[in-house]
Amino acid sequence: MKCFLTMSLILIFCGSAQGEVGHEIVVTGSRLSSGDYYDMPAVTIKRKADFLVQRIRLINDSRSPKLRKKEIIKTIDNLLKASRKNDDIELSYGEGFLVPVNLNDDSLQLIEDHKRSDTSYVNIYVKVVLDESRSSKQQISELRSFIADAKLISRTEIEYLGDIGLSIVSPEQYRYEILKKISAENDKIKKLVGGDCTIKIGGLEGRVEWERSDVAELTLYIAYATEVSCS
Repeated sequence: MKCFLTMSLILIFCGSAQGEVGHEIVVTGSRLSSGDYYDMPAVTIKRKADFLVQRIRLINDSRSPKLRKKEIIKTIDNLLKASRKNDDIELSYGEGFLVPVNLNDDSLQLIEDHKRSDTSYVNIYVKVVLDESRSSKQQISELRSFIADAKLISRTEIEYLGDIGLSIVSPEQYRYEILKKISAENDKIKKLVGGDCTIKIGGLEGRVEWERSDVAELTLYIAYATEVSCS
């Protein structure tokens, strides 16, 4: 007789894309719910994020498009200058994958707001390096204070987009740590079910994925499935 034990996995994402080596990934959304937890694989690791991040929108409704752009760019420049006085604060932009704000980069484009006439905006992320020796609450407060103290030019305004998120640099760096833990777990399963059983593991070629598990913590995993066959 053969019996089979299969662990099937459903992948739940919190507003993030799959990670690639060398990329900084932004993770938004709330912490894991109980339903999300049971949909995750048995083997995971927990890691502190690299940054706490707040997404903001800089909006300007000056009549002239050139003037709107000038005033928004000057506001970003003021934020960059302020961040250089604080080693823990950085500015980034992007969708899913973040890159440092560079005012000479043509990819930093202002968007015309079709719902409001004569209005342009740009979305950026303000980040603080996560310091494990200090409370997340204190660092979040400092991040928001930095944004509140921004020197806004003329008709430029700031709008907060969502709650505080997280970012992590190169999640793929944890691949072999996760694989090693999966291997150890399956060695335990083999000992538990006996020598007449074989174990097949599928999905190990998949990318490292993640869920937000706490205010400043991420749960990282690889979506794998284990099949135990006993004769």
